[in-house]
Amino acid sequence: MPAGVNDAMVKPQSDAERTWSEIKHEIAMFADFVRRPRRTLGGEKKWLSRFLLLWGLCLAVALLQIPLELGFEQFAPSIKYALTADTRFMLMAVFIAPVVEELAFRAGLRSARYTLFLGPALFIVSRPGTWQLSLALMAALALIGLMDWIYRRHLARPGLVMRRGRAFLRRYRLVVWSYAGAFAVIHVGNFEYSHKAAFLMPLMLLPQLFCGLVFSYIRIRHGLLYSILLHAAYNASLCSVLLLG
Repeated sequence: MPAGVNDAMVKPQSDAERTWSEIKHEIAMFADFVRRPRRTLGGEKKWLSRFLLLWGLCLAVALLQIPLELGFEQFAPSIKYALTADTRFMLMAVFIAPVVEELAFRAGLRSARYTLFLGPALFIVSRPGTWQLSLALMAALALIGLMDWIYRRHLARPGLVMRRGRAFLRRYRLVVWSYAGAFAVIHVGNFEYSHKAAFLMPLMLLPQLFCGLVFSYIRIRHGLLYSILLHAAYNASLCSVLLLG
């Protein structure tokens, strides 16, 4: 055998090395998506290992809230979780909230029209508040949507849809981060805090922001159903912690 051939041969990876290599590759893919969000992501279609990895990452980041909360007790003792182990709340968190919130914050990642009209309406529904205000705002959005349809159908110059689509893609990073930020903000209701401690809330909402980006990534990679399932699995894990606590 010629000299140097053995050196050129690649040593087969063990199962542990192959798994670790896949984990690093997936984390790198997610980090690249966070830096430069894209409307399409190629690559292998296997989903279970990716699903479990992202689920674990979400839980790991959620655990950061524990030292944050303990540390803030020294400076802002009024910050605390408002979540309870109530059965109705847990059923909502596991079965209803993932569907509504993914429709509000992730479904629009593939549609400019959805982002402009239907997404904001579902965002209003997902927020706690009076139903009268929500109904009024949704009616206003429906009216705007109807006026826009009439404008596109009868008054606009040809190519409006294409121009909007190109503008949507140019601003896609802003779209993804805005959805993730809005998703984090609606979870302010998970906490009870005084006005003096309000400036600390962005730190407490970092896990929700991170999860919003993770759910966006798997929604683009595999589809809306998978982001709903990951969201539900994450919420179920947190509810299990509440039950044990």
